[in-house]
Amino acid sequence: MQPASHSPRPVTHYGVEMLGTWPTKLYGLAVEGEPDPVLLQAARMFAEATLPADSQGRAAFVIAHRARPANFLLIYWWSSDVDLSLAYFRSPLDQPTAITPMPAFATGCVWELALAQNERVAWVRHLLTGEPDLEAYLNEVPPGEVR
Repeated sequence: MQPASHSPRPVTHYGVEMLGTWPTKLYGLAVEGEPDPVLLQAARMFAEATLPADSQGRAAFVIAHRARPANFLLIYWWSSDVDLSLAYFRSPLDQPTAITPMPAFATGCVWELALAQNERVAWVRHLLTGEPDLEAYLNEVPPGEVR
């Protein structure tokens, strides 16, 4: 089997938005440039429809990823102090709003998981050690690219 081409992908941080009751970090990943704005809007809508009704003082993050084979949408939320939940979707590159669920057990590609790892580290640093500080977590921005 031939290994896939692997190079860094740029991360775009679109800030923190309230999606329902959830303070949500919104990120874009792309093979190059940024994801289609239509995909970003769909990500917001799917996140609002997917996230539980009550954030209970926790946070979420959303990744809109324009990859080579398709667009991917990952909606993560801290479902407890130590548990991270995921809803994972995809759409064709030329139809960013034709979103369908990923197969069961899918968890993300290496770039998406690198961004999730950054969020895990920030969550532990700001919420699980010392005085919990949700604002500090929400203000932490990932690196400009992931590998």
